[in-house]
Amino acid sequence: MTGSRRGFVATSVGGGLAGLASVSGAEPKSAEKKVDRRVLGRTGAEVSIYGLGLGSAFWKPMAGNPEGARKILERALEFGINYWDTAHSYKGSEELVGPVLEQRRSEVFMVSKSSTKTYDDFMFELEGSLKRLRTDYLDLYHMHNWQPEKGDTSPKAREGAWKAAVKAKKQGMIKHYGVTGHSGPDILMECIKAFDPDALLTTFPANRPDNGRYEDELLALAVERNMGVIAMKSVRHVRNSDENPTELMRYAMSLPGVSTTIIGTGEVNHVEANARLATSFNSFDSKQRTDFSGKVAMSIPTGLPQPWDLPGYDDGMLA
Repeated sequence: MTGSRRGFVATSVGGGLAGLASVSGAEPKSAEKKVDRRVLGRTGAEVSIYGLGLGSAFWKPMAGNPEGARKILERALEFGINYWDTAHSYKGSEELVGPVLEQRRSEVFMVSKSSTKTYDDFMFELEGSLKRLRTDYLDLYHMHNWQPEKGDTSPKAREGAWKAAVKAKKQGMIKHYGVTGHSGPDILMECIKAFDPDALLTTFPANRPDNGRYEDELLALAVERNMGVIAMKSVRHVRNSDENPTELMRYAMSLPGVSTTIIGTGEVNHVEANARLATSFNSFDSKQRTDFSGKVAMSIPTGLPQPWDLPGYDDGMLA
């Protein structure tokens, strides 16, 4: 492994949307204008406001195509997209990322996750992630996908995993640890109070489900604690609707306290379009957010189940 335990190197940041019009067949350019960046809370790291979601939107089309994966990842770096998000459970994703990360380690804020509950299982998955990603440290490692319906009824359910995260941080295997989930804000707020994590990854759809509590309570608590906040699922819940994905992602990226918004893709042209959208980002102001949220809620009622609430949903699915 070539990645030494250096402090994270701040690079660029940006936010954009998969599925936009793109420049197809463009040759890589070394002088692309870099996407915007923000500080990821108490970590102090500067991360791209558009982050790469390396779940199934990436690994499914790239399975068996390491050269295609390399092109996507290297093109992202040309735009300064340094926030890369994967997980132990994202089948084959870490193996696709590892060869590029090994060569470009100082340019990437690398994130992975484990949904295990015990100390030993958490350490086992972390060590596996390090091996597959070909590095000896991760910038952020999450206690992943808290689900009360699957036994995560209180922070005690994963106390062993938390102790492993604390030890791994002390040993330099990870720089920071966080929590993720989309099964309601309550369990995540309990985890924040119990574990004082460095970062939070959760969903901030524009239709503000759960009476807006993800934003009004959960996000507010994370900001009060100076946590790094990462938005996900900004477009997932409206797939096959008439809503404009560009504006949906813009909404998430405009929320005060959100540092980066991750979007999954398996196409270079999507990365290019997303990056250009994220450059010199034009944020919604408070009134624009309110007006846009109200419009989206009219077409996507908050009372309907979100895709991630339906039977058979796998968190490795599209961001």
